[in-house]
Amino acid sequence: MFLIAYKKGPNPNVEKSKIIFDRPLTFTDANDMFNELVQKYKQTGQSIKIGYKIIQLETGESVFNSKLIIDHDILSIFKAITDNKNTPKNVVEYITRVENREIIESDEANYVNDHIEEKAHLNSLKEEKNNILQQLKNDEKDRKQRELEFQNEIKAIQEEKKKIEQSLQMKEKEEVVKETERIEDLRLKEEEKNKVTQKMEEKRLLDKKKQEEHQQRLKEVESAVRKAEIELQSIESELEKKNLLRKKELQELEEKKAEAERKMNILKAEGEKEDIQYQGALLEMSASQDNSQEMTDTFAQASVMPKTSLKEKLQELDFEQVKKGSIHFLKSGAKASVNGFKKAKEMFEEYKYRRISQKEEKLKHINKQAELDEKIAKQKMKLMEELKKEHKKEAKRKEQEASKQLRIESRYRAAVKRKGGRYPMYNNGSLKFIFGIVTITVIGIGCIYYFDMGSKYPVLNDLKNTIDQFIS
Repeated sequence: MFLIAYKKGPNPNVEKSKIIFDRPLTFTDANDMFNELVQKYKQTGQSIKIGYKIIQLETGESVFNSKLIIDHDILSIFKAITDNKNTPKNVVEYITRVENREIIESDEANYVNDHIEEKAHLNSLKEEKNNILQQLKNDEKDRKQRELEFQNEIKAIQEEKKKIEQSLQMKEKEEVVKETERIEDLRLKEEEKNKVTQKMEEKRLLDKKKQEEHQQRLKEVESAVRKAEIELQSIESELEKKNLLRKKELQELEEKKAEAERKMNILKAEGEKEDIQYQGALLEMSASQDNSQEMTDTFAQASVMPKTSLKEKLQELDFEQVKKGSIHFLKSGAKASVNGFKKAKEMFEEYKYRRISQKEEKLKHINKQAELDEKIAKQKMKLMEELKKEHKKEAKRKEQEASKQLRIESRYRAAVKRKGGRYPMYNNGSLKFIFGIVTITVIGIGCIYYFDMGSKYPVLNDLKNTIDQFIS
């Protein structure tokens, strides 16, 4: 036969119910109490957690422990225990038979409860006895410890008493020595005070001297900065002058190049004009030669015509004259042809020579132009190299000046920081912040003007113009 006992948990809903905890119950009574918990869950909707253990009636030992969570409608405690897979098989069989009323649970549970309560009371009495014995032992141990501590305290008091007596005996002897030592100590402290006062005075004088040196150094730095600014302006003016001279030289070279090109175009036009004149002369010569040839052909036809009439005879009488005239005409025409041919040949030779000379002159002009272009290119390259070198030198000089200025400023800031404790302004955080912002702004504006960063970055150029307008 088995019984069930509910275990008390932290759930307040369980504490307010009528369930009996830590006491063996029959499964029928336990089921009635469980149904009450289910009804409470239905009313409140809050889950309830409760533990239980199953006890064997014959031995009074627990055979199974588990927990139940009531978070849904559970039919009975029988169903909840049998659904647990870890429940022992014999317990499941017993609960099933009780549920089916095959076993009627008797009132032996009350006897078992009394037996368990007596046994628990006996065990509690034994445990209380053991606790009392242990407490007696602890009390005895504490008493001995207190006694030992008391004896040690008495012993320590006696030793301290002896020491006090010895010290009282030696006090009179030491009084004179202490007085002497006190006087000597006062003398040493007075000397130390004088030394400290002297050191403070020396330090004050040294600080004053350092401050004067710092002021002098600051003046020197300011004068050096002004001098550097003047030198920078002079160098910039010299560079602008050199740039203007180089631009002027380049403009002159460009003008010479344009003049050479104009002369070359004029020579080309004159050559083309002479070619046209030569072609016209050749055409005139060919026309004159055609006319002479026609006259010669006419005369030949007249010379071979037959004499058939008186008129022709009369004409024949005049033939000599005509013949003479013809011969003279032929001679003069032939001479004119030869002279024209010679003249044409001479003109051709002259044209050919002129063309050759023009070609040579043109070739010379082209070579001269190429040399001039080469010289211009070399001058440009040389000018660019010089500009690059000067730019590098200027950048290097500016970098050195900037590093020098940064070193001077860092030394100045270090000196000011070392002396910051003497001035109330450096102890004020807001004034420090404002002074730092103003310093950074001034340095930034100085860098923009010093390195001419407006030419590279248009935004800075606008800022520079705004600052110039504000200053003006």
